[in-house]
Amino acid sequence: MRRAQILQALEELAEKIGIEIRFEKMGTLAGGLCRIHDGRVILINKNLSEASKVELLANELATEREKMESIYILPEIRELLGLS
Repeated sequence: MRRAQILQALEELAEKIGIEIRFEKMGTLAGGLCRIHDGRVILINKNLSEASKVELLANELATEREKMESIYILPEIRELLGLS
């Protein structure tokens, strides 16, 4: 799987568990999971490399294990999240 496909799969997974993804200009900050009002959002610096975006998104989603128990996740993505 290419990085662009992995990033897309991670974005879709986030949407399935109710987390919005936003790519923003953030200076030197990489981003992370935060609460905005009643919702959860993962902010990602849009200037990061594709590999860094994948790593950041995978790390943040890995903290949401309990929400992914009933969702089918591709084996490669499951392994990336440490769910294997």
